[in-house]
Amino acid sequence: MAKAGTTEEVHTPVLIVGGGMVGLTLAVELGTRGVACLIINDGATEATHPQGNTLNARTMEHYRRLGLADQVRAAGLPSDHPMDVVYVTRFAGWELARLTMPSIDEQLHDRPHSKHTKLTPEPLHRANFFYIETILKQRAETLQSVDVRFGWRLLAFEQHDGAVTAQLEHGADGSHHTVRCDWLVGCDGARSTVRQALGIGFGGKGGEDDSFMRGRMLSSYVEAPDLLNLMPLNPGWHYWTVNADARSSVAALDAKGKYVALTRIPPGIDFADVDPVASFRATIGADIPIKVHSSKPWTAGLALVAERYQDRRVLMAGDAVHLFTPTGGFGMNTGVDDTANLAWKLAAVVQGWAPPALLDSYEEERLPVGLRNTAMSHQFASAVANLEIPPELEELGTAGDAARHKIGAHLATFTEEFRSLGIQLGVRYQDSALIAGDGEAPPDDSPFEYIPSSVAGCRAPHRWFSDGRALCDLFGPGFTLLRLAETAPDGSMVAAAAATHGVPLSVVTVRDDRVRELYQRDLVLVRPDQHIAWRGNAEPTDATGLITQVIGG
Repeated sequence: MAKAGTTEEVHTPVLIVGGGMVGLTLAVELGTRGVACLIINDGATEATHPQGNTLNARTMEHYRRLGLADQVRAAGLPSDHPMDVVYVTRFAGWELARLTMPSIDEQLHDRPHSKHTKLTPEPLHRANFFYIETILKQRAETLQSVDVRFGWRLLAFEQHDGAVTAQLEHGADGSHHTVRCDWLVGCDGARSTVRQALGIGFGGKGGEDDSFMRGRMLSSYVEAPDLLNLMPLNPGWHYWTVNADARSSVAALDAKGKYVALTRIPPGIDFADVDPVASFRATIGADIPIKVHSSKPWTAGLALVAERYQDRRVLMAGDAVHLFTPTGGFGMNTGVDDTANLAWKLAAVVQGWAPPALLDSYEEERLPVGLRNTAMSHQFASAVANLEIPPELEELGTAGDAARHKIGAHLATFTEEFRSLGIQLGVRYQDSALIAGDGEAPPDDSPFEYIPSSVAGCRAPHRWFSDGRALCDLFGPGFTLLRLAETAPDGSMVAAAAATHGVPLSVVTVRDDRVRELYQRDLVLVRPDQHIAWRGNAEPTDATGLITQVIGG
Protein backbone atom coordinates (compact mmCIF):
# COMPACT_ATOMS: atom_id res chain seq x y z
CA MET A 1 0.00 0.00 0.00
CA ALA A 2 1.37 3.33 -1.00
CA LYS A 3 1.76 6.02 1.64
CA ALA A 4 0.13 9.45 1.50
CA GLY A 5 1.54 11.56 -1.29
CA THR A 6 2.96 8.59 -3.21
CA THR A 7 1.59 6.73 -6.22
CA GLU A 8 1.16 3.08 -7.03
CA GLU A 9 0.27 1.91 -10.53
CA VAL A 10 -1.85 -1.15 -11.16
CA HIS A 11 -3.57 -2.54 -14.26
CA THR A 12 -7.04 -3.95 -14.59
CA PRO A 13 -9.08 -4.73 -17.70
CA VAL A 14 -12.15 -2.94 -16.28
CA LEU A 15 -12.38 -0.17 -13.70
CA ILE A 16 -15.89 0.37 -12.29
CA VAL A 17 -16.47 3.73 -10.59
CA GLY A 18 -19.37 3.54 -8.14
CA GLY A 19 -20.30 0.75 -5.73
CA GLY A 20 -24.06 1.11 -5.56
CA MET A 21 -26.60 -1.38 -6.89
CA VAL A 22 -25.63 -0.91 -10.54
CA GLY A 23 -21.86 -0.89 -10.08
CA LEU A 24 -21.92 -3.92 -7.78
CA THR A 25 -24.21 -5.82 -10.15
CA LEU A 26 -21.80 -5.10 -13.00
CA ALA A 27 -18.88 -6.32 -10.87
CA VAL A 28 -20.73 -9.56 -10.08
CA GLU A 29 -21.65 -9.98 -13.77
CA LEU A 30 -18.02 -9.57 -14.81
CA GLY A 31 -16.62 -11.64 -11.97
CA THR A 32 -19.03 -14.47 -12.71
CA ARG A 33 -17.68 -14.44 -16.29
CA GLY A 34 -14.09 -14.52 -15.05
CA VAL A 35 -13.29 -10.95 -16.12
CA ALA A 36 -10.85 -9.15 -13.85
CA CYS A 37 -12.17 -5.81 -12.64
CA LEU A 38 -11.60 -3.23 -9.93
CA ILE A 39 -14.63 -1.52 -8.38
CA ILE A 40 -14.20 1.61 -6.27
CA ASN A 41 -16.70 3.54 -4.18
CA ASP A 42 -16.40 6.92 -2.44
CA GLY A 43 -18.13 5.72 0.70
CA ALA A 44 -16.37 3.31 3.03
CA THR A 45 -19.53 1.20 3.40
CA GLU A 46 -22.62 0.30 1.47
CA ALA A 47 -25.50 2.78 1.59
CA THR A 48 -27.03 3.29 5.04
CA HIS A 49 -29.96 5.43 3.89
CA PRO A 50 -32.90 3.65 2.21
CA GLN A 51 -33.24 4.02 -1.52
CA GLY A 52 -35.68 2.30 -3.89
CA ASN A 53 -37.87 -0.63 -2.91
CA THR A 54 -38.73 -2.60 -6.04
CA LEU A 55 -36.66 -5.21 -7.84
CA ASN A 56 -38.73 -5.89 -10.91
CA ALA A 57 -39.17 -9.19 -12.72
CA ARG A 58 -36.35 -8.59 -15.20
CA THR A 59 -33.93 -7.64 -12.43
CA MET A 60 -34.89 -10.79 -10.54
CA GLU A 61 -34.33 -12.84 -13.71
CA HIS A 62 -30.82 -11.42 -13.93
CA TYR A 63 -30.21 -12.27 -10.27
CA ARG A 64 -31.54 -15.79 -10.94
CA ARG A 65 -28.99 -16.12 -13.75
CA LEU A 66 -26.27 -14.98 -11.32
CA GLY A 67 -27.44 -17.40 -8.59
CA LEU A 68 -28.60 -14.60 -6.27
CA ALA A 69 -32.40 -14.68 -6.54
CA ASP A 70 -33.11 -16.76 -3.43
CA GLN A 71 -30.75 -14.69 -1.29
CA VAL A 72 -32.29 -11.45 -2.54
CA ARG A 73 -35.80 -12.72 -1.82
CA ALA A 74 -34.79 -13.44 1.78
CA ALA A 75 -34.04 -9.72 2.29
CA GLY A 76 -36.55 -7.03 3.17
CA LEU A 77 -40.07 -7.68 4.39
CA PRO A 78 -41.10 -11.16 5.56
CA SER A 79 -42.25 -13.37 2.71
CA ASP A 80 -45.81 -13.55 4.07
CA HIS A 81 -46.18 -9.78 4.57
CA PRO A 82 -48.99 -8.11 2.57
CA MET A 83 -47.65 -6.13 -0.37
CA ASP A 84 -50.73 -3.94 -0.78
CA VAL A 85 -50.47 -0.32 -1.86
CA VAL A 86 -52.68 1.71 0.49
CA TYR A 87 -53.95 5.28 0.03
CA VAL A 88 -55.00 7.06 3.23
CA THR A 89 -55.77 10.60 4.27
CA ARG A 90 -53.28 10.08 7.10
CA PHE A 91 -52.19 6.94 8.90
CA ALA A 92 -54.59 7.72 11.74
CA GLY A 93 -57.28 8.81 9.31
CA TRP A 94 -59.37 7.21 6.55
CA GLU A 95 -58.37 4.57 4.04
CA LEU A 96 -59.20 5.86 0.56
CA ALA A 97 -58.20 3.00 -1.71
CA ARG A 98 -56.22 -0.22 -1.62
CA LEU A 99 -54.43 -1.91 -4.49
CA THR A 100 -54.23 -5.54 -3.43
CA MET A 101 -50.89 -7.15 -4.21
CA PRO A 102 -49.81 -10.75 -3.48
CA SER A 103 -47.22 -11.51 -0.83
CA ILE A 104 -43.97 -13.16 -1.90
CA ASP A 105 -45.27 -16.49 -0.58
CA GLU A 106 -48.42 -16.13 -2.67
CA GLN A 107 -46.44 -15.28 -5.79
CA LEU A 108 -44.05 -18.19 -5.45
CA HIS A 109 -46.43 -20.87 -4.13
CA ASP A 110 -46.39 -23.82 -6.52
CA ARG A 111 -44.28 -21.66 -8.82
CA PRO A 112 -44.66 -23.61 -12.12
CA HIS A 113 -48.45 -23.32 -11.81
CA SER A 114 -48.77 -19.91 -10.16
CA LYS A 115 -50.60 -17.22 -12.08
CA HIS A 116 -47.82 -14.85 -11.02
CA THR A 117 -45.07 -16.86 -12.75
CA LYS A 118 -46.65 -17.68 -16.09
CA LEU A 119 -44.66 -15.01 -17.93
CA THR A 120 -41.52 -14.98 -15.78
CA PRO A 121 -39.92 -17.42 -13.34
CA GLU A 122 -39.07 -14.49 -11.05
CA PRO A 123 -41.90 -12.05 -10.25
CA LEU A 124 -40.93 -8.69 -8.81
CA HIS A 125 -39.69 -8.47 -5.23
CA ARG A 126 -40.06 -5.66 -2.69
CA ALA A 127 -36.91 -5.00 -0.67
CA ASN A 128 -35.01 -1.80 -0.09
CA PHE A 129 -31.85 -1.50 -2.10
CA PHE A 130 -29.64 -0.88 0.90
CA TYR A 131 -30.29 -4.49 1.94
CA ILE A 132 -29.45 -5.77 -1.55
CA GLU A 133 -26.22 -3.79 -1.85
CA THR A 134 -24.79 -5.78 1.06
CA ILE A 135 -25.67 -9.06 -0.68
CA LEU A 136 -24.06 -7.89 -3.93
CA LYS A 137 -20.91 -6.63 -2.21
CA GLN A 138 -20.50 -9.88 -0.31
CA ARG A 139 -20.86 -11.87 -3.53
CA ALA A 140 -18.41 -9.62 -5.38
CA GLU A 141 -15.84 -10.12 -2.63
CA THR A 142 -16.02 -13.90 -3.09
CA LEU A 143 -15.19 -13.68 -6.81
CA GLN A 144 -11.49 -14.13 -7.44
CA SER A 145 -11.36 -11.77 -10.39
CA VAL A 146 -13.07 -8.86 -8.59
CA ASP A 147 -11.11 -6.34 -6.51
CA VAL A 148 -13.53 -4.41 -4.26
CA ARG A 149 -12.24 -1.16 -2.78
CA PHE A 150 -14.69 0.95 -0.80
CA GLY A 151 -13.46 4.28 0.55
CA TRP A 152 -11.67 5.06 -2.72
CA ARG A 153 -12.56 7.88 -5.09
CA LEU A 154 -11.81 8.85 -8.66
CA LEU A 155 -9.81 12.07 -8.98
CA ALA A 156 -9.33 12.22 -12.74
CA PHE A 157 -8.83 10.09 -15.83
CA GLU A 158 -7.34 10.37 -19.31
CA GLN A 159 -7.98 8.30 -22.41
CA HIS A 160 -5.14 7.08 -24.59
CA ASP A 161 -4.92 4.78 -27.56
CA GLY A 162 -5.96 1.40 -26.21
CA ALA A 163 -6.25 2.36 -22.53
CA VAL A 164 -7.54 4.72 -19.84
CA THR A 165 -5.36 6.05 -17.02
CA ALA A 166 -7.24 6.92 -13.82
CA GLN A 167 -6.03 8.68 -10.70
CA LEU A 168 -7.53 7.35 -7.47
CA GLU A 169 -7.33 8.47 -3.85
CA HIS A 170 -7.66 6.19 -0.84
CA GLY A 171 -9.66 8.16 1.70
CA ALA A 172 -8.30 6.38 4.77
CA ASP A 173 -4.65 7.36 4.31
CA GLY A 174 -4.74 9.92 1.49
CA SER A 175 -2.54 7.84 -0.78
CA HIS A 176 -2.81 8.28 -4.52
CA HIS A 177 -2.85 5.42 -7.00
CA THR A 178 -2.68 5.24 -10.77
CA VAL A 179 -4.85 2.61 -12.42
CA ARG A 180 -4.37 1.74 -16.06
CA CYS A 181 -7.45 0.02 -17.45
CA ASP A 182 -8.69 -1.09 -20.83
CA TRP A 183 -12.22 0.14 -20.10
CA LEU A 184 -13.67 2.48 -17.47
CA VAL A 185 -17.36 2.28 -16.54
CA GLY A 186 -19.04 5.10 -14.63
CA CYS A 187 -21.78 3.80 -12.34
CA ASP A 188 -21.38 6.77 -10.05
CA GLY A 189 -24.89 8.14 -9.86
CA ALA A 190 -26.78 11.30 -10.70
CA ARG A 191 -23.82 13.62 -10.12
CA SER A 192 -21.49 11.30 -12.00
CA THR A 193 -17.88 12.46 -11.90
CA VAL A 194 -17.29 10.38 -15.00
CA ARG A 195 -20.09 11.92 -17.04
CA GLN A 196 -19.19 15.46 -15.99
CA ALA A 197 -15.54 14.91 -16.89
CA LEU A 198 -16.64 13.83 -20.36
CA GLY A 199 -18.80 16.94 -20.73
CA ILE A 200 -21.89 14.89 -21.50
CA GLY A 201 -25.18 16.55 -20.60
CA PHE A 202 -28.71 15.38 -19.93
CA GLY A 203 -31.81 15.92 -22.00
CA GLY A 204 -35.43 15.45 -21.02
CA LYS A 205 -37.91 16.82 -18.51
CA GLY A 206 -37.55 18.07 -14.96
CA GLY A 207 -36.67 21.09 -12.90
CA GLU A 208 -40.15 22.17 -11.81
CA ASP A 209 -40.77 22.74 -8.10
CA ASP A 210 -44.50 23.13 -7.97
CA SER A 211 -46.08 20.12 -6.26
CA PHE A 212 -45.64 16.82 -4.46
CA MET A 213 -43.43 14.43 -6.49
CA ARG A 214 -42.35 17.30 -8.73
CA GLY A 215 -39.58 19.34 -7.21
CA ARG A 216 -37.63 19.39 -3.95
CA MET A 217 -38.32 16.44 -1.70
CA LEU A 218 -37.18 15.09 1.65
CA SER A 219 -36.29 11.41 2.12
CA SER A 220 -36.39 10.31 5.79
CA TYR A 221 -35.37 6.97 7.29
CA VAL A 222 -37.58 6.74 10.36
CA GLU A 223 -38.46 4.27 13.06
CA ALA A 224 -41.93 4.38 14.64
CA PRO A 225 -42.96 0.97 16.05
CA ASP A 226 -46.14 2.41 17.60
CA LEU A 227 -47.44 3.19 14.12
CA LEU A 228 -48.30 -0.48 13.59
CA ASN A 229 -50.76 -0.38 16.49
CA LEU A 230 -52.06 3.08 15.69
CA MET A 231 -53.20 2.41 12.13
CA PRO A 232 -56.94 1.62 11.89
CA LEU A 233 -56.29 -0.42 8.74
CA ASN A 234 -54.71 -3.64 7.57
CA PRO A 235 -50.96 -3.42 6.93
CA GLY A 236 -49.46 -2.99 3.48
CA TRP A 237 -46.11 -2.41 1.86
CA HIS A 238 -46.47 1.07 0.39
CA TYR A 239 -48.63 3.87 1.81
CA TRP A 240 -49.56 7.16 0.21
CA THR A 241 -51.03 9.88 2.40
CA VAL A 242 -53.37 12.18 0.53
CA ASN A 243 -54.47 15.44 2.12
CA ALA A 244 -54.20 19.16 1.58
CA ASP A 245 -50.99 19.79 3.52
CA ALA A 246 -48.98 16.63 4.24
CA ARG A 247 -48.80 14.31 1.27
CA SER A 248 -46.22 11.56 1.46
CA SER A 249 -45.03 8.26 0.05
CA VAL A 250 -44.07 5.79 2.79
CA ALA A 251 -42.63 2.31 2.29
CA ALA A 252 -42.33 -0.30 5.03
CA LEU A 253 -38.80 -1.68 5.36
CA ASP A 254 -38.97 -4.49 7.90
CA ALA A 255 -42.54 -4.94 9.22
CA LYS A 256 -41.24 -3.89 12.65
CA GLY A 257 -41.68 -0.13 12.43
CA LYS A 258 -38.93 1.09 10.10
CA TYR A 259 -39.99 3.17 7.10
CA VAL A 260 -38.63 5.40 4.37
CA ALA A 261 -40.85 8.47 3.94
CA LEU A 262 -40.81 10.86 0.99
CA THR A 263 -42.35 14.27 1.64
CA ARG A 264 -42.20 17.63 -0.08
CA ILE A 265 -39.88 20.37 1.11
CA PRO A 266 -42.11 23.46 1.41
CA PRO A 267 -41.42 26.30 -1.05
CA GLY A 268 -38.97 28.86 0.24
CA ILE A 269 -37.66 26.54 2.99
CA ASP A 270 -34.09 25.22 3.04
CA PHE A 271 -33.57 21.52 3.56
CA ALA A 272 -31.57 22.20 6.75
CA ASP A 273 -34.59 23.96 8.25
CA VAL A 274 -37.02 21.07 7.71
CA ASP A 275 -37.80 18.97 10.78
CA PRO A 276 -38.16 15.35 9.55
CA VAL A 277 -39.91 14.34 12.78
CA ALA A 278 -42.58 17.01 12.37
CA SER A 279 -42.86 16.16 8.69
CA PHE A 280 -43.49 12.47 9.36
CA ARG A 281 -45.78 13.19 12.31
CA ALA A 282 -47.98 15.27 10.01
CA THR A 283 -48.40 12.28 7.70
CA ILE A 284 -49.42 10.15 10.70
CA GLY A 285 -51.98 12.53 12.13
CA ALA A 286 -51.10 11.59 15.73
CA ASP A 287 -48.33 12.27 18.22
CA ILE A 288 -46.27 9.09 18.63
CA PRO A 289 -42.53 8.58 19.25
CA ILE A 290 -40.47 8.85 16.07
CA LYS A 291 -36.76 8.20 15.69
CA VAL A 292 -35.02 9.62 12.61
CA HIS A 293 -32.01 7.59 11.51
CA SER A 294 -31.18 9.86 8.57
CA SER A 295 -32.69 12.32 6.11
CA LYS A 296 -31.55 13.87 2.87
CA PRO A 297 -32.90 16.07 0.06
CA TRP A 298 -33.53 14.92 -3.49
CA THR A 299 -35.35 16.15 -6.58
CA ALA A 300 -38.51 14.48 -7.91
CA GLY A 301 -40.15 14.79 -11.31
CA LEU A 302 -37.01 14.10 -13.34
CA ALA A 303 -37.02 12.24 -16.64
CA LEU A 304 -33.49 12.84 -17.90
CA VAL A 305 -31.32 10.77 -20.21
CA ALA A 306 -27.69 11.41 -21.10
CA GLU A 307 -26.87 12.55 -24.62
CA ARG A 308 -24.40 9.67 -24.89
CA TYR A 309 -23.63 6.51 -22.93
CA GLN A 310 -20.06 6.13 -24.18
CA ASP A 311 -16.97 8.12 -25.09
CA ARG A 312 -14.37 5.83 -26.68
CA ARG A 313 -13.16 3.59 -23.83
CA VAL A 314 -15.36 5.10 -21.15
CA LEU A 315 -18.93 3.86 -20.72
CA MET A 316 -21.65 4.66 -18.20
CA ALA A 317 -24.67 2.92 -16.70
CA GLY A 318 -27.46 3.51 -14.18
CA ASP A 319 -28.18 6.95 -12.75
CA ALA A 320 -25.05 8.28 -14.43
CA VAL A 321 -27.02 8.18 -17.70
CA HIS A 322 -30.70 8.24 -16.70
CA LEU A 323 -32.56 9.92 -13.86
CA PHE A 324 -36.05 8.88 -12.79
CA THR A 325 -38.70 9.82 -10.29
CA PRO A 326 -39.45 6.73 -8.13
CA THR A 327 -42.99 6.38 -9.51
CA GLY A 328 -43.07 3.06 -11.31
CA GLY A 329 -39.85 1.83 -9.71
CA PHE A 330 -37.95 1.90 -13.02
CA GLY A 331 -34.68 3.66 -12.17
CA MET A 332 -32.40 1.08 -10.59
CA ASN A 333 -34.03 -1.73 -12.56
CA THR A 334 -33.18 0.04 -15.84
CA GLY A 335 -29.62 0.32 -14.52
CA VAL A 336 -29.37 -3.39 -13.72
CA ASP A 337 -30.64 -4.17 -17.22
CA ASP A 338 -27.91 -1.84 -18.53
CA THR A 339 -25.30 -4.01 -16.81
CA ALA A 340 -26.72 -7.24 -18.24
CA ASN A 341 -26.33 -5.76 -21.72
CA LEU A 342 -22.90 -4.30 -21.04
CA ALA A 343 -21.27 -7.10 -19.06
CA TRP A 344 -21.30 -9.82 -21.71
CA LYS A 345 -19.99 -7.35 -24.28
CA LEU A 346 -17.14 -6.24 -22.02
CA ALA A 347 -16.36 -9.90 -21.32
CA ALA A 348 -16.36 -10.71 -25.03
CA VAL A 349 -13.95 -7.88 -25.83
CA VAL A 350 -11.64 -8.43 -22.85
CA GLN A 351 -11.51 -12.18 -23.46
CA GLY A 352 -10.81 -11.61 -27.14
CA TRP A 353 -13.75 -13.31 -28.81
CA ALA A 354 -15.33 -10.09 -30.08
CA PRO A 355 -13.90 -6.86 -31.51
CA PRO A 356 -13.99 -3.60 -29.52
CA ALA A 357 -16.67 -2.40 -31.95
CA LEU A 358 -19.11 -4.69 -30.12
CA LEU A 359 -19.23 -2.13 -27.30
CA ASP A 360 -20.56 0.51 -29.69
CA SER A 361 -23.83 -1.45 -29.64
CA TYR A 362 -24.30 -0.76 -25.91
CA GLU A 363 -25.45 2.82 -26.44
CA GLU A 364 -27.34 1.87 -29.58
CA GLU A 365 -29.39 -0.68 -27.65
CA ARG A 366 -29.73 0.91 -24.24
CA LEU A 367 -30.22 4.64 -24.84
CA PRO A 368 -33.67 4.10 -26.43
CA VAL A 369 -34.64 2.04 -23.38
CA GLY A 370 -33.62 4.92 -21.12
CA LEU A 371 -35.83 7.29 -23.11
CA ARG A 372 -38.74 4.84 -23.09
CA ASN A 373 -38.60 4.13 -19.37
CA THR A 374 -38.05 7.69 -18.15
CA ALA A 375 -41.01 8.86 -20.24
CA MET A 376 -43.30 6.32 -18.59
CA SER A 377 -42.04 7.15 -15.10
CA HIS A 378 -42.63 10.85 -15.74
CA GLN A 379 -46.19 10.10 -16.84
CA PHE A 380 -46.84 8.29 -13.56
CA ALA A 381 -45.23 11.12 -11.57
CA SER A 382 -47.41 13.68 -13.31
CA ALA A 383 -50.55 11.71 -12.42
CA VAL A 384 -49.51 11.82 -8.76
CA ALA A 385 -48.44 15.47 -8.83
CA ASN A 386 -51.62 16.65 -10.58
CA LEU A 387 -54.00 14.90 -8.20
CA GLU A 388 -56.70 17.35 -7.16
CA ILE A 389 -57.46 17.11 -3.44
CA PRO A 390 -60.91 18.30 -2.32
CA PRO A 391 -60.72 20.74 0.62
CA GLU A 392 -63.37 18.74 2.51
CA LEU A 393 -61.44 15.45 2.20
CA GLU A 394 -60.79 15.16 5.96
CA GLU A 395 -64.14 16.51 7.12
CA LEU A 396 -66.71 14.46 9.00
CA GLY A 397 -70.14 14.16 7.44
CA THR A 398 -71.65 13.61 4.02
CA ALA A 399 -69.46 16.12 2.19
CA GLY A 400 -66.29 14.46 3.47
CA ASP A 401 -67.67 10.99 2.76
CA ALA A 402 -68.49 11.96 -0.81
CA ALA A 403 -65.04 13.52 -1.38
CA ARG A 404 -63.27 10.45 -0.02
CA HIS A 405 -65.37 8.12 -2.16
CA LYS A 406 -64.68 10.11 -5.31
CA ILE A 407 -60.93 10.43 -4.88
CA GLY A 408 -60.66 6.82 -3.69
CA ALA A 409 -62.32 5.60 -6.89
CA HIS A 410 -59.79 7.62 -8.89
CA LEU A 411 -56.80 6.33 -6.89
CA ALA A 412 -57.96 2.76 -7.42
CA THR A 413 -57.16 3.22 -11.13
CA PHE A 414 -53.44 3.76 -10.45
CA THR A 415 -52.71 0.01 -10.64
CA GLU A 416 -50.35 0.07 -13.62
CA GLU A 417 -47.77 2.12 -11.75
CA PHE A 418 -47.14 -0.91 -9.57
CA ARG A 419 -47.22 -3.57 -12.28
CA SER A 420 -46.09 -2.30 -15.70
CA LEU A 421 -45.04 -5.73 -16.93
CA GLY A 422 -44.45 -4.39 -20.43
CA ILE A 423 -41.76 -2.05 -19.10
CA GLN A 424 -40.22 -4.90 -17.13
CA LEU A 425 -40.10 -7.65 -19.74
CA GLY A 426 -40.86 -5.94 -23.04
CA VAL A 427 -37.44 -4.47 -23.87
CA ARG A 428 -36.40 -5.41 -27.40
CA TYR A 429 -33.41 -4.63 -29.61
CA GLN A 430 -34.86 -5.49 -33.02
CA ASP A 431 -33.23 -2.44 -34.67
CA SER A 432 -29.74 -3.22 -33.34
CA ALA A 433 -26.95 -4.03 -35.79
CA LEU A 434 -26.29 -7.17 -33.71
CA ILE A 435 -29.73 -8.63 -34.36
CA ALA A 436 -30.28 -10.87 -37.39
CA GLY A 437 -34.00 -10.41 -37.94
CA ASP A 438 -36.24 -12.25 -40.39
CA GLY A 439 -38.54 -9.37 -41.27
CA GLU A 440 -41.21 -10.14 -38.68
CA ALA A 441 -42.09 -7.23 -36.39
CA PRO A 442 -42.39 -7.71 -32.64
CA PRO A 443 -45.68 -7.02 -30.83
CA ASP A 444 -46.50 -3.38 -30.17
CA ASP A 445 -44.50 -2.02 -27.25
CA SER A 446 -46.92 -1.48 -24.36
CA PRO A 447 -45.73 -0.31 -20.94
CA PHE A 448 -48.53 -2.26 -19.27
CA GLU A 449 -48.97 -5.46 -21.24
CA TYR A 450 -46.21 -7.97 -22.02
CA ILE A 451 -46.76 -10.31 -24.98
CA PRO A 452 -44.10 -13.05 -25.19
CA SER A 453 -42.40 -13.06 -28.59
CA SER A 454 -39.56 -14.96 -30.23
CA VAL A 455 -38.93 -12.20 -32.78
CA ALA A 456 -35.20 -11.53 -32.92
CA GLY A 457 -34.27 -8.79 -30.44
CA CYS A 458 -36.92 -9.71 -27.87
CA ARG A 459 -36.30 -11.28 -24.48
CA ALA A 460 -36.38 -15.08 -24.77
CA PRO A 461 -39.88 -16.09 -23.58
CA HIS A 462 -40.28 -18.10 -20.38
CA ARG A 463 -41.64 -21.62 -20.09
CA TRP A 464 -41.75 -24.04 -17.15
CA PHE A 465 -40.92 -27.74 -17.51
CA SER A 466 -42.70 -30.52 -15.63
CA ASP A 467 -39.63 -31.08 -13.45
CA GLY A 468 -39.86 -27.53 -12.05
CA ARG A 469 -37.03 -26.08 -14.11
CA ALA A 470 -37.45 -22.95 -16.22
CA LEU A 471 -36.32 -22.79 -19.83
CA CYS A 472 -33.92 -19.97 -19.01
CA ASP A 473 -32.13 -22.28 -16.56
CA LEU A 474 -30.88 -24.24 -19.59
CA PHE A 475 -29.20 -21.22 -21.18
CA GLY A 476 -25.42 -21.13 -20.92
CA PRO A 477 -23.30 -18.14 -19.82
CA GLY A 478 -22.38 -17.50 -23.47
CA PHE A 479 -24.62 -17.90 -26.51
CA THR A 480 -27.15 -20.71 -26.54
CA LEU A 481 -28.49 -22.40 -29.67
CA LEU A 482 -31.88 -23.97 -28.92
CA ARG A 483 -33.01 -26.97 -30.98
CA LEU A 484 -36.78 -27.05 -30.55
CA ALA A 485 -37.94 -29.99 -32.67
CA GLU A 486 -36.97 -33.63 -33.15
CA THR A 487 -36.29 -32.90 -36.79
CA ALA A 488 -34.37 -29.66 -36.13
CA PRO A 489 -30.93 -29.35 -37.70
CA ASP A 490 -28.15 -30.32 -35.33
CA GLY A 491 -26.69 -26.82 -35.27
CA SER A 492 -23.23 -28.04 -36.22
CA MET A 493 -22.64 -25.24 -38.73
CA VAL A 494 -23.42 -22.52 -36.19
CA ALA A 495 -21.40 -24.33 -33.51
CA ALA A 496 -18.41 -24.68 -35.84
CA ALA A 497 -18.54 -21.00 -36.78
CA ALA A 498 -18.69 -20.03 -33.11
CA ALA A 499 -15.75 -22.31 -32.29
CA THR A 500 -13.69 -20.79 -35.09
CA HIS A 501 -14.21 -17.32 -33.58
CA GLY A 502 -13.76 -18.54 -29.99
CA VAL A 503 -17.35 -17.56 -29.18
CA PRO A 504 -18.73 -19.56 -26.22
CA LEU A 505 -21.83 -21.40 -27.40
CA SER A 506 -23.81 -24.31 -26.04
CA VAL A 507 -26.31 -26.30 -28.09
CA VAL A 508 -29.42 -27.28 -26.10
CA THR A 509 -32.09 -29.64 -27.40
CA VAL A 510 -35.56 -29.13 -25.94
CA ARG A 511 -38.19 -31.77 -26.61
CA ASP A 512 -41.34 -29.91 -25.65
CA ASP A 513 -44.05 -29.06 -28.18
CA ARG A 514 -45.18 -26.11 -26.07
CA VAL A 515 -41.76 -24.48 -26.32
CA ARG A 516 -41.64 -25.06 -30.10
CA GLU A 517 -45.08 -23.47 -30.40
CA LEU A 518 -44.00 -20.50 -28.28
CA TYR A 519 -40.78 -19.88 -30.24
CA GLN A 520 -42.23 -20.66 -33.70
CA ARG A 521 -38.90 -21.85 -35.14
CA ASP A 522 -36.76 -24.99 -34.96
CA LEU A 523 -33.53 -23.13 -34.15
CA VAL A 524 -33.18 -20.07 -31.92
CA LEU A 525 -29.91 -18.34 -31.03
CA VAL A 526 -30.04 -16.69 -27.59
CA ARG A 527 -27.49 -14.08 -26.49
CA PRO A 528 -25.73 -14.12 -23.10
CA ASP A 529 -28.21 -11.50 -21.83
CA GLN A 530 -31.05 -13.88 -22.86
CA HIS A 531 -32.30 -11.79 -25.78
CA ILE A 532 -32.86 -13.56 -29.09
CA ALA A 533 -30.20 -12.87 -31.72
CA TRP A 534 -31.54 -15.02 -34.59
CA ARG A 535 -34.04 -17.78 -35.36
CA GLY A 536 -34.82 -20.07 -38.29
CA ASN A 537 -36.01 -23.49 -39.36
CA ALA A 538 -32.73 -24.31 -41.10
CA GLU A 539 -29.14 -23.46 -40.35
CA PRO A 540 -28.12 -20.08 -41.83
CA THR A 541 -26.58 -20.22 -45.26
CA ASP A 542 -23.70 -18.15 -43.89
CA ALA A 543 -23.13 -19.34 -40.33
CA THR A 544 -19.84 -17.46 -40.11
CA GLY A 545 -21.57 -14.26 -41.17
CA LEU A 546 -24.23 -14.76 -38.50
CA ILE A 547 -21.71 -15.28 -35.72
CA THR A 548 -19.70 -12.29 -36.94
CA GLN A 549 -22.80 -10.10 -36.89
CA VAL A 550 -24.01 -11.03 -33.40
CA ILE A 551 -20.60 -10.22 -31.89
CA GLY A 552 -20.26 -6.87 -33.64
CA GLY A 553 -17.85 -7.88 -36.41
